[in-house]
Amino acid sequence: MMEINWNRFVVLLLPIKKRTTTVFSFIRSVLAPVVYLFNLLRNYEADIRYKLEHTSQVGSIENVLNDAFDTALRRIYISDAGGDVVTLIHRDTDEKVLVLQDDTAPFTIHNDSAYFGGSYDFIVNIPYQFSEADMYRLRALVDYYKLAGKRYDVVINS
Repeated sequence: MMEINWNRFVVLLLPIKKRTTTVFSFIRSVLAPVVYLFNLLRNYEADIRYKLEHTSQVGSIENVLNDAFDTALRRIYISDAGGDVVTLIHRDTDEKVLVLQDDTAPFTIHNDSAYFGGSYDFIVNIPYQFSEADMYRLRALVDYYKLAGKRYDVVINS
């Protein structure tokens, strides 16, 4: 979209005898809503161009998410769901119970989306816990760019 210097535009359209401060100020005040709408249109065009530059490919979705949430370190990435082998820690038939205890911090033994037969197609890995509003925004971005019918899970990697 073209770049317009509105002040110069107003001055050039005025006849030379009418180029006074009062007339210039009046014309600028009348033109203010047009300038506002023009700037809204430029922002809308930039948003649409950004959306058109990105596709449903994994690298493109990663770029969108990193642009939105982690611009400096770019730690958000997408991995395939499935492929991990399930290791049973304790079965009901075992006589001896295996107790895992860690007093320092809670830990995740496994993530359901990482195993074969899960209901997810890919996993979005985020570096830290997002706020609830950021999680809604992340899911909205992924939903916008992902292919229809693809399912995903969001996993926090610390």
